[in-house]
Amino acid sequence: MSGERVNRIGQVVGDRFRVDELIGRGASAEVYRALDQETQTPVALKIMRFTHIADSVQLARFEREGAIQAKLRHRNIAALLASGVTDKNEPYLAVELLHGKTLRGVVKEEGRLAPRRAASYGWQALNGLAAVHAQGVLHRDLKPANIMLEASEGPIDRVVLIDFGFATFEGSAKLTLQGTVVGSLTYIAPERLRGEEAGPRADLYAMAVILFEMLTGRPPFVAEDDFELIDYHVNVEAPRLRDLDPAMPQALDDLLARALDKQPDERFVDAAMMATQLELAAQKLG
Repeated sequence: MSGERVNRIGQVVGDRFRVDELIGRGASAEVYRALDQETQTPVALKIMRFTHIADSVQLARFEREGAIQAKLRHRNIAALLASGVTDKNEPYLAVELLHGKTLRGVVKEEGRLAPRRAASYGWQALNGLAAVHAQGVLHRDLKPANIMLEASEGPIDRVVLIDFGFATFEGSAKLTLQGTVVGSLTYIAPERLRGEEAGPRADLYAMAVILFEMLTGRPPFVAEDDFELIDYHVNVEAPRLRDLDPAMPQALDDLLARALDKQPDERFVDAAMMATQLELAAQKLG
């Protein structure tokens, strides 16, 4: 029964959302394109599978994701539109449907991004992250695949943070086993890998890795296996931008060196400060 898949196409969830198409499937939930019949607007409808409701940890994580997104309202964060349960008591979240590409896809397709463009994307993401942290929330899974680029009226895409499935409130009870780290190892801060209590500056480290990847086409650490990657994050200083490319602006080099520091207290105080410094660095770009 655990592998059972329900055909939801055509169903109306919560007397409001008509399910039109399956667009994604995760370990415990599926995401559908649906029509909000109240507003006639397409939405992304994430529904936890009935077979996983009995898993108390998975259920708690899904419910926490909804509680977190309900508190977040910002241009650079995917908006939660509604939440509830289906007629089978499966929890669901209706979220703003995004139509653009992931940053992961763009970097994979284009390689290095121009410094001014990378700085704009990073600045927007940091402003969204500042709003996340202002609500006492840690994202914990920042990576290019969880950053969407949406076409906008201006010359630069709108950046949108998505996927709060691993997010948590600061100081809340842990839902993961002792010694387990959630998120993608390429972007995880050293303090989390050392098993220390991690705060907002762990998210800043992840943002610095993402910015580094946008500017160079690769993350600062690339390893043969997970153990080697963990060792790099914990013990090896990140390469300097200008060592890889002397044409890189000094201001961006200095900013990333600070944001990638092994010790969280040596990084920027918060996302707002890092965004401000990134904006100042961008002003020096040609």
